[in-house]
Amino acid sequence: MHQLDLFAPQPPRLEPVDPNGPVIQGEPDIVLRLPHSRLAWALAEIELHQHEDGRWMWATGTCGGGYKVGPKWGKFAATQQEATRYAAAELLDRARRLAASPSSYCVTKPQAKSIADFARGFL
Repeated sequence: MHQLDLFAPQPPRLEPVDPNGPVIQGEPDIVLRLPHSRLAWALAEIELHQHEDGRWMWATGTCGGGYKVGPKWGKFAATQQEATRYAAAELLDRARRLAASPSSYCVTKPQAKSIADFARGFL
């Protein structure tokens, strides 16, 4: 191992999804939102929460749909910054699918671009 490897981002630790596992019931530690221009829910959202063991978990949502952050999903990163990047990459992937078929997701192409730009801001 090289000395610089100590500073390289670590890959996310993905554990099996526990269908009956917990999600955060209160407010997550950090919520990053891209507001919708007319509706009450966010156009895009990232939730970050530190697990009791010190690792960080993330969840994403678009257009009012998504999932709540929690150990149930098995998505863990060593740091908050890494969890933010993994969540942003997940949102960027989702934005690409939204742009490819916006009408099936009730999203316009400009909204899909806004989601992608929002996600890129955290990469």
